[in-house]
Amino acid sequence: MGGLKKPLIWLHKWLGVVLALFFLMWFASGVVLYYVPYPALTSAERLAALAPLALPPGCCLSAQQAAAQAGLPAPTQARLGMLGAQPVWRLATPGHWHTLDARSAQVLAPRDAAQAQQIAAAFAGREALAVEQIERDQWSVPQGLDPHRPLFKMRMAGGDGLELYVSPFAAEVVRDTRRAERFWNWLGAVPHWLYPTVLRQFPQAWHQVVVWLSIPAVLLAATGLVLGLWQLFLNRSRWIPYRKRWLRWHHIVGLVAGVCTLTWMFSGLLSMNPFGVFGGGGPAASLRSAWEGAMPALVRGPEQAVQAVQAEGLQALEVDLLRIAGQAWWRVRTRTAGADLGQRLLRADQPGGSLQDAVPEATVQAALAALRPQAGAPALERLAAYDDLYYSRHGSGALGQRPLPVWRAQWADGVHAYVDPASAAIVQQGDGRSSYRRWLYHGLHSLDFAPLLARPLLRSTLVVGLSLLGLALCLTSCVLAWRVLRPVRKYPVRGDNRA
Repeated sequence: MGGLKKPLIWLHKWLGVVLALFFLMWFASGVVLYYVPYPALTSAERLAALAPLALPPGCCLSAQQAAAQAGLPAPTQARLGMLGAQPVWRLATPGHWHTLDARSAQVLAPRDAAQAQQIAAAFAGREALAVEQIERDQWSVPQGLDPHRPLFKMRMAGGDGLELYVSPFAAEVVRDTRRAERFWNWLGAVPHWLYPTVLRQFPQAWHQVVVWLSIPAVLLAATGLVLGLWQLFLNRSRWIPYRKRWLRWHHIVGLVAGVCTLTWMFSGLLSMNPFGVFGGGGPAASLRSAWEGAMPALVRGPEQAVQAVQAEGLQALEVDLLRIAGQAWWRVRTRTAGADLGQRLLRADQPGGSLQDAVPEATVQAALAALRPQAGAPALERLAAYDDLYYSRHGSGALGQRPLPVWRAQWADGVHAYVDPASAAIVQQGDGRSSYRRWLYHGLHSLDFAPLLARPLLRSTLVVGLSLLGLALCLTSCVLAWRVLRPVRKYPVRGDNRA
C-alpha cells in the first residue's frame, strides 16, 4: 500500500479540485429534489380537468376505424374525449399525435394560438393572459414531449404563477408548472440532473456528459474512502495525521460520510444505465404483441360503454380500448358527483356482459400463462401489497403511486412481469439484471428499501441527515480545492530582514 499511497493522494487531490463544486451541488440539490419532483402533469390532474363526454346519436367510430379512414398507421395510443362540443379521437402514431373527428375521421388542423388559449382556460378554469409558441424550454425539454412539438406556452391568471403547455396536435394540456415548483426545481432537479435546456435538448450528448462526469466522481469518492481507511487502520503512528484545521475536518467527516458518498455517486452513475449494463427498458414490442393477441372484431362501440356508465349515475370523461389475449375491452374513465375519479370496463368484442372494475382474474392468469410458451409455465401470484421489485414511493415520477392489486408472473429463466388487471397492461417487466438495477441504483440512491418505505419519517431523516454530512464533506473539499489553486501566501514577520 505504501507505494500506492502517493499516486492515490495525487489522484484524489486533483479530482477533488475539479469536482468539489459538483459534489457540493449534487448533495444540496438532492435534498431539494427529494421533496420537490420535476414538473409533470399527472394522470389524475389531466382526468380531473376533462369535460364529460357528450356523444351525439350515431357516434362514434372506433380508433382503428378512424385511423384507417384517415390514412394513418395503427395508433399506439388512442383516447376518445371532447374538444369543446366535438367528440374526438386523440391518436398517437410513431413520433406524432393527431386529433380526429370521432364521427367522420377527419383529421383536425393543429390548434392555433387562440384555440390553444381556449383549451388552457377550460383546463384551468381561469383566463390565459399570454401565449407564446415554443419548441422547448426548461420545463418541457424531456423527449417524451417530442411528438407534441412545437408547444403553446400559456401564462394563466392567478397568484400561483400557473403556466400550461398545450399540444397543438393532441389539442390538450400536456404539462403544468407553478411558480414555487419552478423556483425549487432550479435548485433541485435542474442542477442535480445537469438538466439545463442547452444540454438536455440533445439527449445523447447529455447522457454522455453525465456518464463521463460520474465516472471520475466515483473514483474521487473511492480514493478518498481508501485513503481514509488506510490512515485509520494501517497507520500505527496516528489515526488523524493532519494538524491543519481544514485537512483534519475533511479527514474526520470523510470517515463518517465516505461510504454514503461513494454509494450515492456509484448509484448515480448506474441511473444512466452506462454502456447498457442493465439492458433495455420496458416490455419488448414482441412481448406486448403476444400479450394483446390478435385484434378482434368489435361488436360494441364506445357510445354503448358510455351509455352503460351514465346509467349508473357516473360522468364519462374519456374512453380507450384495452386489449388482452385476443379480447377487447372499452375502458371508460369516470367521475362521481363528489368528483371522485374511477373507471369501468365493458367487453367490446362480445354482445353480453356487464360493466366491470377490472379484467377478470381468470383472463389475466391465462394470458400470463401463455405469454412465454418457450420458457415454460410461470409461477403466478396475486399481490395486494408491494414487493421488493414492484413498489411505490412519494412523488409524481415513475415510482409514484402505482396500482394494486397486480398479478406477478415469474419464469424459471429469471424474467418477471407485473400486470394491472384494471388497465389490462404489463406495468413492469424485467429479468435478472432488473434486480441489480433495483438494488444498486434505486436502493442505494433513494434508500427505498422496504423497511424504510414502511417508515417514511425514518427514511426522510436518513436521506436528509446523510445528505447534510455529505454537504459538510463537500464544503471542506471546496476550501481545500481553493487553497490548492490559490495557496495562502506567507508574509514575513515584521522586523524580519531576510530576503
